[in-house]
Amino acid sequence: MEDTTLENDTTVEAVGGWLKEAEGKIERGHRRLIDISLDALNPEYMAYFEDYRSRYFNDKLMPGQGVEEILVALREHGETPDRWIDLGAGVTTLFWSIGVRNPGQIIACDLVPEALSVLSQFKDSNEMPPCYSEAMAIIDTTQAEFDITRQRTWDYHVFDCHAPWTLAEYSDGANLITAIGCFGIAPDSAHYAKAFKAAAQNVRAGGRFIGADWVRSAAFVESEGHNNGYVSSELTKRCGDDCGLKLLECTHVPIQGDPNYDSVLVWAFSS
Repeated sequence: MEDTTLENDTTVEAVGGWLKEAEGKIERGHRRLIDISLDALNPEYMAYFEDYRSRYFNDKLMPGQGVEEILVALREHGETPDRWIDLGAGVTTLFWSIGVRNPGQIIACDLVPEALSVLSQFKDSNEMPPCYSEAMAIIDTTQAEFDITRQRTWDYHVFDCHAPWTLAEYSDGANLITAIGCFGIAPDSAHYAKAFKAAAQNVRAGGRFIGADWVRSAAFVESEGHNNGYVSSELTKRCGDDCGLKLLECTHVPIQGDPNYDSVLVWAFSS
């Protein structure tokens, strides 16, 4: 996930989904989206996340970007969770839900309430972008299964997914937690490990923990400044070992034709 600066600029192209320059201005305490007034949301941030959603999760699915591998990992390792918590959800939880087999409760979590607001509005609409149908074909799921997930009542929580966390309403954890594009925006490997541990502590016994981390290209690191070259299978496996998890998959997927990313690491653990 990339960052961008939005302050006093509503024309910034939504390259990724990470408001790095706004992080110091965003409240980090836990809140529920339902308790935040629409009037309190930043319209520039709302426009950014809607642009990101319609730009990258709308048209035809681009092959060779790791999407196929992530969807397959979710389907093969995610089982049938009665509670699914998605960390760093942004606007993409509905898309990744295609890979999750018949989840019961769905809890989408992010630091930025505007991202979750855009996600909630899109989830409650009838819009069906072409890439969603193409994603369903990858794992041979049905529109009916997707509609069941979409029509459930979702819960949205605002908090820092890189810091230690618990959700009072779900204090017994979840049997599926996902972190797709969430941990790789940590400043270094130590913060990555801290975020990983915080999430792992909320995975129920016998549950699954699945994620993906995009590795930035040298050109993107030079132009933008954030270097996440620490992302590696060795780091992720070590984090899993430190948390007492069993490795199910850790796959390095080269990315084709993207100037900003070289690869994505797709991983899955069981508790």
